[in-house]
Amino acid sequence: MTGQLDDILQFLKIEGLVDDNQLKSIKLSADHPKEVETILRDLQIRGKLQLLQYEWSVLPVENIDITIITEMNSKNFVFHGG
Repeated sequence: MTGQLDDILQFLKIEGLVDDNQLKSIKLSADHPKEVETILRDLQIRGKLQLLQYEWSVLPVENIDITIITEMNSKNFVFHGG
């Protein structure tokens, strides 16, 4: 899911919601998904996101669907396991 995490981070950077220091911290982390989740939750708590919604199903095949809506844009990220 590394590519999808990078896409989420790029979207947040374009929206001005994360800076280069945060991106560097995530890349150095041993648990990239957990770091991204922490940032998303923090942005949601601080009211920087209009909507953060995700669905995660494990069976029969792992699927993750994340929707992020900011004041200016919205983006949907989808991961289909195989």
